[in-house]
Amino acid sequence: MLKVLLLIGFIIGNLYASNLPQSYYQIQGIEKKKDFFFNYLYELIEQENINILKERNHVLSLFKKDLRDKKNRSYKNKLLKIKWKYDIKKLYDKEEYLKKIDVVPASLALAQAAVESDLGRSRFTKEAHNIFGHWTYDEKIGIIPKKRPKNAKYFIRVFGSLQEAVTAYMLNLNRNKAFKSFQDKRDNLKQHGKSLSGLELSQTLINYSGIGTKYLDILKTMIKNENLEKYDRILFYKIKG
Repeated sequence: MLKVLLLIGFIIGNLYASNLPQSYYQIQGIEKKKDFFFNYLYELIEQENINILKERNHVLSLFKKDLRDKKNRSYKNKLLKIKWKYDIKKLYDKEEYLKKIDVVPASLALAQAAVESDLGRSRFTKEAHNIFGHWTYDEKIGIIPKKRPKNAKYFIRVFGSLQEAVTAYMLNLNRNKAFKSFQDKRDNLKQHGKSLSGLELSQTLINYSGIGTKYLDILKTMIKNENLEKYDRILFYKIKG
């Protein structure tokens, strides 16, 4: 029994600490390859959404305190850290915290991962765990794209693991003002008691890529053709159940 538990721990540890397993690249047949890719990435996406919900609940608990009372300075400092993390404008704007600190539908994350990484086959996924096409201008944490324009200064961001890349991706969508439409649309759906739709929210991400509306069409096609919204149902059942 102990050996079994240790083996399970080893597998889970590698799942969250490494890249796609080498065995993935040996899979024959595109449908089998896609099934493995989506199922593997879903686990990382689910875990990060759970982490986000914990942080959201933490914020709700902080707002139950009298944060202006000097006796609660430690709670105020915790809120300050979250404010900086999510680029919240006003410290006590509870609505903005809740608008920004929320889940990302699995179907949307899976579609973008598949598109940006060519199903994990891109050089940047293999060498940098970069599965969402993140850029950086810090050469210390980036690698140079082979087809980077001569005068361009950007690099492809290097991550320590796929889980780290998923974390950065979700924080980017939740924090960055370029994705305000995404944040607003998600909040609007919830305010009207509607389910979060990865398909619907994908159409707010025109600023994610330089190819404009074509990118939105690609995401829509990916989500529909691969039936990725089934992962939304799995996710929302788990986090609500």
